Amino acid sequence: MGLMKKILSNGYITILPIIFWNIFLISKLPGAFDPKVFNNDIPLIIIIGENIFRTIIFLMPLFFQLNTTSSINKKGIIIYFFGIVLYFVSWLLLIYEPNSIWSTSMLGFTAPSYTPIIWLIGLSLLVKSYNINWVYSKWHFILPSIAFSIFHISHTVYVYNRSY
Repeated sequence: MGLMKKILSNGYITILPIIFWNIFLISKLPGAFDPKVFNNDIPLIIIIGENIFRTIIFLMPLFFQLNTTSSINKKGIIIYFFGIVLYFVSWLLLIYEPNSIWSTSMLGFTAPSYTPIIWLIGLSLLVKSYNINWVYSKWHFILPSIAFSIFHISHTVYVYNRSY
């Protein structure tokens, strides 16, 4: 397998848009999302759990070999892209309409914390195997993704309740 094909079939390629989006746009979100404000007075168990599972779900794709040939992988692509679009839209609504009914509601404010589960599940379905000598199961990635989502949503709900 050529170097370019190895790079493009590595699961980490799917995480890069999220990383770049977060880095470049975090400062555009409403003030409650500023990391100093967002992380203030959050129960330690939530911070620790969120960070442990965030680390797991952002490192695991380094070991993923993507596949786009089977029907489940093709469904994974659709779910992944649908989830990315929803995630990006959830941010854009908060950035461009921060005082709207949507953005000031719990559902709208917390959307960036619950929409990732969609693209994370899509990613789990895109994986063919690990790049290491382990047998891949989609549950290896879905379970930590669910755990991360629970902690991340809890964190955002705390911030919402403090802010509104």
